Amino acid sequence: MSNHRPIDMQASMQRVAAGGIPLRAVERLQEEAGPHSKLFTSDLGVNEFLLARDAGCHPIAQLMGSSIYHVGQIPDYKGKTGELEIISDAHRESRRRALARLFEEARLVGADVVIGAQLRERMITMGSRGKGGDDGGEVLEFTVVGTAMRAPFITHPPNTPIITDLSGQDLWALVQDGWEPCGLLFDFCKYHGWHVTSGSGGSGEVTSANKVVESARKLVIDRITRQAQQAQAEFVVGSEFSIDVREVPCGYGGCKLDDLDVNVSWFGTGIRRIPGWSVDTRAPVPPFILPMMPVGRHRDIELAEDDDASEIERAAEEAEENALEMDEYNEPDDDNG
Repeated sequence: MSNHRPIDMQASMQRVAAGGIPLRAVERLQEEAGPHSKLFTSDLGVNEFLLARDAGCHPIAQLMGSSIYHVGQIPDYKGKTGELEIISDAHRESRRRALARLFEEARLVGADVVIGAQLRERMITMGSRGKGGDDGGEVLEFTVVGTAMRAPFITHPPNTPIITDLSGQDLWALVQDGWEPCGLLFDFCKYHGWHVTSGSGGSGEVTSANKVVESARKLVIDRITRQAQQAQAEFVVGSEFSIDVREVPCGYGGCKLDDLDVNVSWFGTGIRRIPGWSVDTRAPVPPFILPMMPVGRHRDIELAEDDDASEIERAAEEAEENALEMDEYNEPDDDNG
């Protein structure tokens, strides 16, 4: 029988509609971060966990934020080149809502930082019209998962945890050199280029297509740069940058020229120097380094990694024969005994 008290479902739904998390999730997180909590969950690997602790971080709980978002219909854009702002805004807003819910969970458990934030995208329903199947009307889902950590050395305003896509190893390496994360940066651009193909059978660079891709990339870079400046970041690391280019019909019947749809997304973590940091020379070498050694070495015989089973067996037989010959040579002569 459940020990949880009943919750006000209407109030819980209102929280979700306003961009928050359900009341039941609030109760769960308060229990996980409470004084009687004995177990934490995370998406960290073994090395990530140990290195994050070595960097001065202590795991609290695994967190998640999600958003299912419906993209509204967009006006006809045949004959136009430029960003499809309704689609770009929908992708950015759905990501922002998922990250905002992750942030709320991190705040509730008293985290200083969230590491290993992984954003997953899924198209639930494709648009029913348009050239590329995603020209308005589709339903998108974005989910972000990460691990909340206590890290007192990270600079941030009270009750304002820092979200990052850094792994435990990344965070350890940055801290050893005096760097700290200051925020997750992300942007998305849906860009359409009209009549970018030459329509001829010749070969050569399609400069009009290059300009479309470069225009989309520049929009994203400029927006990421502004985000980094607002977060007071000195560098952006761990960047996941992707460009998806698709050739689509222009929409006019019988036209031999095609259009270009470009999706550009960029995720990364802003970093800056830890204020007042000084060099620590006690641990100049990471504690997790595996030694390198040749494979299959036997006395003077050294085998390459790609040797197959028959070669290994033949080398073993030769080594055994050599050993027998040495034994026979070293046996005492009975006639002289």
